Amino acid sequence: MPLTSISIINMRRDLSVRFESATRQWLAARAAYRRLHESHVKDLFALRDAAQRLDQVERGRNALLRDLKALAD
Repeated sequence: MPLTSISIINMRRDLSVRFESATRQWLAARAAYRRLHESHVKDLFALRDAAQRLDQVERGRNALLRDLKALAD
């Protein structure tokens, strides 16, 4: 079933909102990681968890960006 123009617009709008939310989460995760990394006393477990969270959010954000680019074509 071919997609109509309005359904593509709605999909792009939905993906844009999700991408914006993922970007905010990514910025927060990056700030948390940097704060832990720059501290004088390193909590290695917290640093590892922050790095994993940053990687997880970044992967999701990149997937949303790929989907947005695919819908733009």
